[in-house]
Amino acid sequence: MPLSPPVISALTAGILIIMQMALLYAVVRARRRDRQSLGDGGKSELLRAIRRHGNFAENAAIFIAGFALLELMGADRIWLAALCAAFVLARIAHIAGLSMKNTVNVLRVGGTVVTVLVGVTLGVRLIVAAARFLAL
Repeated sequence: MPLSPPVISALTAGILIIMQMALLYAVVRARRRDRQSLGDGGKSELLRAIRRHGNFAENAAIFIAGFALLELMGADRIWLAALCAAFVLARIAHIAGLSMKNTVNVLRVGGTVVTVLVGVTLGVRLIVAAARFLAL
């Protein structure tokens, strides 16, 4: 069976990279506005911009690696696309929630919960897929 390219993961990676660049740009703009080169200088809006970017960066790379590995191992493309979409939507919700004045809100919490659910699902599926290959 020929190996097909991980197109679902590639599409998801493209979306996530563009999102990360937008978050990076928001940090740069906030730093320039506040004339703050390092740290947050006690500026809550700059801190939120830094955390939106940082939290996204902390999650996106490991998830896209997992998605790509699972796709290369033969995961069902519809199921994988749904999992990738859930992750992207969860990250959007988290970003929106962290942008609000009250940072404890349904969008941020929901984004975190869905991210964890996708992560656990992805991890379990990777372990099961690897175990199947090891049993051959």
